Amino acid sequence: MLPITDIPPEDDFQSELPLEPLARQHLLELFDSSWFDPAKIHRNSAQLRNLINEAKESIASHLGIANSELEIVGELGFGFQCALSGLLTKNTSKFLYSAVDRQVIHAFARQHQQRGGEILEQGADSKGVVDYQVDASSEITLSFQATNRETGVVQSPPKTSDKTAVFADMCAAYPLSNLPDNWDSAIWDPKYFGGPAGIALVGIANSGRWQNPGPIIDKRRVYGSFSKPLLLATAVALENWTQRARDDFAKLNELNSFVRQELAREIKDVKIAGDGANCDPRFLAFVIPHTLSEEVLRKVEAQGVLIDAGSACGSGPLSPSHVLTAMGFSEHGNYRITLKPAHSREGLKKLVSVLVKGIAAGA
Repeated sequence: MLPITDIPPEDDFQSELPLEPLARQHLLELFDSSWFDPAKIHRNSAQLRNLINEAKESIASHLGIANSELEIVGELGFGFQCALSGLLTKNTSKFLYSAVDRQVIHAFARQHQQRGGEILEQGADSKGVVDYQVDASSEITLSFQATNRETGVVQSPPKTSDKTAVFADMCAAYPLSNLPDNWDSAIWDPKYFGGPAGIALVGIANSGRWQNPGPIIDKRRVYGSFSKPLLLATAVALENWTQRARDDFAKLNELNSFVRQELAREIKDVKIAGDGANCDPRFLAFVIPHTLSEEVLRKVEAQGVLIDAGSACGSGPLSPSHVLTAMGFSEHGNYRITLKPAHSREGLKKLVSVLVKGIAAGA
């Protein structure tokens, strides 16, 4: 078995984040102490039950929701299905979403239409901004994406009526608690704050619009299991990430502005997505015309730098970004970088330099 290439964090601009150091430090301990059944009355079970309750209370407070509104599921995809299907319970209802939503949302739209429902896709302008047009006179389920994980474009909360059911994709949002006022269900992905994979956070508002889309098996609102150690690790990661977030984002704002300037100066005809003033500084997408992204990625990695290409929803660089296409960019030569606290101006200069070399090599 070949070893994984060891590229230092300062040269890794991929979207994946390592586990928060404190969560990683205690992960084995969490697994050792979390295999009991918290539903039982024994001492170890009671202790674990208390830890789980404390973890959920901590997570809910950081998300800006009530503890009673938080559900934990064992997989992000199931989280989307749970949160959105619970609002799309009528096949005759209208579903409003945007062209820059995740592909999973587009899949829900296709299914809803196939079942007889009406779908309304809202386009995005050249800066990635969606102007949600909500008909206040009819019942609509709205999918709202707070922040795009490719371009970093931050959307303003839409104006809705009491007939609008709102699902909020908060996965890439900052602050995590920046929910629309009239939200009904929401989802967060722990990986964006250094939490573990294999778990997702679902919010179900106490408004009562959400209905369990599956069979009612017992008193649980959402049926299914999740990893108890990963839940505890998520709480630890979120607490520590939140403590640093303000300082980290100040640094990332400066780095984002810097790399935009470097790209524009060093690479001819580069097109950078989004307006930096209205974007989350962690995410940056750009297009380099007349380049093959897969070849550029290989040449860049050969120089010791890792970046992403294509769609964040696709299986690899050969999948063009539907987000950039919706903004009017070319389907070819799509690239993405994710900025992290470990990065620096020197690392960004190296990134741009190896991109220039990769392009010059005929990629």
